[in-house]
Amino acid sequence: MKIQNFKFLADENLHKVIVAWLREQGYDVKFVREESGLIGSKDKDLIPIAFDEGRIIITQDNDFGQIVFTNPVDFIGIIYLRPGHFPGGKHIQTLQSIVDQDLDFSPRFILTAENKNDSVRIRLRQLDNQ
Repeated sequence: MKIQNFKFLADENLHKVIVAWLREQGYDVKFVREESGLIGSKDKDLIPIAFDEGRIIITQDNDFGQIVFTNPVDFIGIIYLRPGHFPGGKHIQTLQSIVDQDLDFSPRFILTAENKNDSVRIRLRQLDNQ
């Protein structure tokens, strides 16, 4: 599947301009900060919500990756934007690079995208299905 085939769950640590950009591109994005029942949720509690709704998690922290590697948990995918807490425009550039790569994804993946000196390094780790 291509990135365009997925829906997203945007972690509350993302800047709202990133979410707005994704929506402008036509993506279905659920933003934790806009969902009263999800604000302040623990990362481990967001993973099953994303899975049940068929969503990829987009985040700036590595907690999600640690959770899926150390616990038996179902998930579709995680996009980890590095380094964290950059201005929203920098991460939009990173996300555009992911789209431009036209990668094929299968459920249970972790994609790390590192934007350094206006160069984006993308690493896709496809995990075995449980």
